Amino acid sequence: MDRQAFIAGELVDLLVPSEQDIEDGWADWFNDQPTCRFLGHGAFPMFPADQRAFLESLRKRDRIALMLRPKGEEKTIGTVSLSSLDLHNRTAQIALVLGARTPGRHSLLPLEGMARLMEHGFEVLGLRRIWAGQAFPGLSKWSRKLEVLGLLCEGHARGGFARGRVVTDSIPLGCLVEDYDALRASRDGRFWSSAVEMQAEIDALPKTPFAEEVAAAMEELRRARFPHLAQNPGPSAGR
Repeated sequence: MDRQAFIAGELVDLLVPSEQDIEDGWADWFNDQPTCRFLGHGAFPMFPADQRAFLESLRKRDRIALMLRPKGEEKTIGTVSLSSLDLHNRTAQIALVLGARTPGRHSLLPLEGMARLMEHGFEVLGLRRIWAGQAFPGLSKWSRKLEVLGLLCEGHARGGFARGRVVTDSIPLGCLVEDYDALRASRDGRFWSSAVEMQAEIDALPKTPFAEEVAAAMEELRRARFPHLAQNPGPSAGR
């Protein structure tokens, strides 16, 4: 069945979720432990009925969740969403789940999926701030790629992410509409210029993710100002 794109992209189309995605294994993504390593899923099994209930909940219009389908392919491989929608303060949280590996030509596909939904959030929903939260340092390399979308680290939360006995830090990321506008202006009016140009921007970034520099600076300041407090123990199994 040929499904119309809700948002069409260069490498990926963003589709309205459907029963077809559940039949194709949508729920299975949340039963795959490597996929859920840095997510809040995977502690309990996910059933197709759970995914149908989530699909029905999307009709409440308090969040947007779209499926990622690579160009030229039939099956969806992930989902990107805007949740915690606050249309008074005009903010929302963006999140991505990639249920299938995307080697080779798909390496920028998740990034474009994020970019297309951010553009929809700013241009269509009128948001002024889009934010995200991530496990750190586990996703620091991914946070470096997100820098080209203006999603920059805004802090460092010690012990902010836990999965079972493993406790690590977390980081908040944020992009203001002013940042979005500045990036569009630098790309001739396009938020996503092209895969080639976006990869070139990533390659030109400093090798050390901004999030790592922020975390290091905050830890240095904390130790200097509060030497009597415990040092950050870093990632630990069983903290």
